Amino acid sequence: MRAGDIRLTWPSRTWEVGGSADRASKPARASRVVEEGGEDATLIFGDALDAAELLMSRGVRAHVVYVDPPYASQADYVAEARLDGFADGRTRRSVAFNDKWRGPDGVGAYLDMLAPRLEAAAELLRDDGSLWVHLDWRSAYLVRAILDEIFGRDAFINEIVWRRAPNLGRQAASAQFGRTLDTILVYGKKDAKITPPTRLEPIEASAVRVDDAGRAFTTAPRGDYTDASIEKLEREGRVHRTSSGRVYIKYFLVKDAAGNHFRERRVDALWTDVSPLRHQKASERTGYPTQKPVALLDRIVRCASPPGGVIVDLFSGSGTTAEAAVLAKRRAFASDKSPIAIATARARLLRAGVAPTIESIGSSENGDLPRGAARAQLDFHEGGTRVILLEPSMPLAWAIDARGSLARAAFRATWHAERTLGSAPAALPTFVDVRDGKPPIRVRAWADDGTLFETALSW
Repeated sequence: MRAGDIRLTWPSRTWEVGGSADRASKPARASRVVEEGGEDATLIFGDALDAAELLMSRGVRAHVVYVDPPYASQADYVAEARLDGFADGRTRRSVAFNDKWRGPDGVGAYLDMLAPRLEAAAELLRDDGSLWVHLDWRSAYLVRAILDEIFGRDAFINEIVWRRAPNLGRQAASAQFGRTLDTILVYGKKDAKITPPTRLEPIEASAVRVDDAGRAFTTAPRGDYTDASIEKLEREGRVHRTSSGRVYIKYFLVKDAAGNHFRERRVDALWTDVSPLRHQKASERTGYPTQKPVALLDRIVRCASPPGGVIVDLFSGSGTTAEAAVLAKRRAFASDKSPIAIATARARLLRAGVAPTIESIGSSENGDLPRGAARAQLDFHEGGTRVILLEPSMPLAWAIDARGSLARAAFRATWHAERTLGSAPAALPTFVDVRDGKPPIRVRAWADDGTLFETALSW
């Protein structure tokens, strides 16, 4: 690709592949807290660029920034929510986001959108932080050139290939090799450190040997080890010599509870051991399009950040990164401009036992989440006060704030319920008994299309 083949422009600077320019500072937009929760997770309803600038203005610096943007697929993506109750196949479908870009093929407009957001993501990193950009065949090669410009080529760490789907159906029958792979580009700041995990590889019983110290091992040929390396390995007891004098390298084995032997291998850049979402348990699948498995993000979070570290996802979708982060005892910040994404991420974090804080930073025309009027009523009885939700019916989640706070204050749930996932999801309760609540009792419900319904009840 020649410098100048692709030209990208945004308010902070004009930028060309092969060129460079200084990035002017841009003031962050004001945000508004929609819902208060703990400090473990914050969801930001807004564009990735606005969210990054907001976090930078607050001094947030990340160990990991993960970016799973649209792929320039020229398609719309629909979220499908299975409704509670009887297993009768009832679903709700809503457009979660569109991935259509103007122009003959849309690539230029797509890169025009993505480049400034990648630059902002890079600025969010600590000196030991790394950026992970998840793409597919459509634009990975172009985005790598952009990242080389932003970071410098020496900052490149890895190009990870993840097998996201089996080669089946029309894809397998087509006149090409199946496009079953995603690419994750990894770039790091000057002190970035990635610690690849290990995975267990089963070893046939016939290949297991035991040395004089009683340690089980298997062997591999010497390969390209130098004589000096062999001497070092021999001092470590890791060289096996046959009766004919041939040299093999010992690899010590671990054993599971059933007595089977395994060799621990470091994970390389080809990830075929993380199953696609379709093979994950039903309780993980949210119905949000392009959702990634938690196991994939768990690997990224754990290998590139310490416990207590800061994880940022600027295109959070269903909230997989945020969930993986909080389950790994990290602090999560996740943004998306789709209200369906924010509602889905909120519900799954609640299922994971974490109440997120939600902020709005002007992604919609009125700078807030789409809203509707909830219908609820109070029923008084000897045990206290019952709050009954009437509309919306079968919400994704609903909650009450019984602290007596005013409508202009951020909502803080004193009770909440969220839809469970799985092959037979349980119906949400439609009422809750409140013993010590103060009026007004605020009621909020989140619909599958991301609309936030609310009302306040007094007596």
